[in-house]
Amino acid sequence: MKKTVTNTILSVAALLCLHNSSSAQITKIADYKNNYSATIGTFDGITFREAGFSALYVIPGTDGKEFWTCSDRGVNVDCGSANTSSCRPTYDKLFCFPSYAPKIHRVRIQGDSVQILKTLSIRRPDKTPTVGYLLPTGFGSTATEQASTDTVQDCTNFASKIAPKDAWSIDCEAISVDKKGNFWLAEENGPSVWKLDTNAVVQKRYSPYANLSGAQPQDVLIDTCFKYRKNNRGFENMTISPSGKVYAIIQSPLLYPTKAVGEASRVHRIIEIDPVTNATRMFAYLNDGVIGASGANQIRLQDWKLGDMTAINDSTFLVLEAAARGTTDIKRMYRINIASATVISSGLYGGLTAEALVDSAGLAGAGIKAVEKTLVMDLLANGWDASLDKAEGITIINDSTIALCNDNDFGQTCPSANGVPVATTNLSHIVVYGLKGANKIPNFIAPSVPVSVRDIEQRKLSVNLYPNPAADKAVLSISAATAGTITVIVTDIQGREMIAPVKGAMQAGTQQLELNIASLQNGLYFVRYQSESVSGTIRMVVMH
Repeated sequence: MKKTVTNTILSVAALLCLHNSSSAQITKIADYKNNYSATIGTFDGITFREAGFSALYVIPGTDGKEFWTCSDRGVNVDCGSANTSSCRPTYDKLFCFPSYAPKIHRVRIQGDSVQILKTLSIRRPDKTPTVGYLLPTGFGSTATEQASTDTVQDCTNFASKIAPKDAWSIDCEAISVDKKGNFWLAEENGPSVWKLDTNAVVQKRYSPYANLSGAQPQDVLIDTCFKYRKNNRGFENMTISPSGKVYAIIQSPLLYPTKAVGEASRVHRIIEIDPVTNATRMFAYLNDGVIGASGANQIRLQDWKLGDMTAINDSTFLVLEAAARGTTDIKRMYRINIASATVISSGLYGGLTAEALVDSAGLAGAGIKAVEKTLVMDLLANGWDASLDKAEGITIINDSTIALCNDNDFGQTCPSANGVPVATTNLSHIVVYGLKGANKIPNFIAPSVPVSVRDIEQRKLSVNLYPNPAADKAVLSISAATAGTITVIVTDIQGREMIAPVKGAMQAGTQQLELNIASLQNGLYFVRYQSESVSGTIRMVVMH
């Protein structure tokens, strides 16, 4: 106990020193909110909208204004205490919308808002949408776990409220884009890392189950130790280095070989994937350990979670680390370096797994050096709103600017875990910070603009609406890349027509058509256009 208290005092002293010496060099520049997004549906009287931003990747060439993000599995409600004891759910999350397809969103920060510009449903190899509930038994779920879709008062109705397991379920928690414009995702369910094409269709899935009968043709094997991930704590983060290698860190120590070992360990595994050869390596990352005196507010080893990560260069990364218990809430950002770290395996070290070595002393005794960690930022001491809870996305705009986002759980919570959601006022945010002096990011290598993504976006912008967002403008201009007659219809997010259809002849590249939006209230709308050669939809944000 004496050693624990001493470590705690030293840790607190270090944080105070960091805050006093450098907090003035970390500035919260702006906080953007996702005020408008498309409706998912209504459940228990709550209307849910697209949200749940679980990752962040700045899009090169957008001056730090546009990002890719992903939703997680969709609206899921704590339900460990739902129904009666005779038909209690066997999985602790209830899926309100089981047909929900997890999404990739392209978003823009503008004014004080986060605007969703484009949405892609994550798709299976056959191009049908994925789902967000449970993977098959033995591939990320146990035989007893079933995904409930609603609560029941009569247990005879329980079986009708179960969603079937699905081989292409995904709980997306991290996103990046490679030099060819392919999306890369990391997720918690497997855990697994997915490679998708520019249309969000899966091409490969790096999985610890790829060697099992029933695996999919797209599955590529990673170390099977990752099958021991703690429930709902798989790959929460992932990034691509300038050299093209993919990195992900397990959110909490693996329960390898047992729960008792994993929950008494500080060791998280980092996986490195070479997409060219599919070769992998692993390294050890140590969380910050026990903090505080014993009691309800003490941070225990099992409370630590790693959020998102982003590459600075080929060997250095930013990582979010957090823990909360009782009144203790810790959110930190570290810079880590893998250059001198020891490559580890899933084998035994003196009869023990890496997790069972517990800490730096145990690792050193086995000849293992963990990755180097340097504290960069205490989020709560630098303006992060504690009510936002989950800081789950981080991206580097330049060496002096970073952006973070939160997962708002789609604006719901369920403190009694009875499967009945309670609406919150939490929105999805993107928070931008400026870094000065010693807090600037050293040796940062910015990602290049994926040519294929840029070309695709230019091709799809055959019809333009200006200005958009429509701030203090009653009349907008519509231009087209091709000549012809075009019809424009404006609807709200529920599909209701809001303005009488506008029709007119267009000359290529000229602004021939005007759209009067004076009658519209502030909010998100869809401008649907149709001509002889092109058709599509533009999201329009009105802010009078």
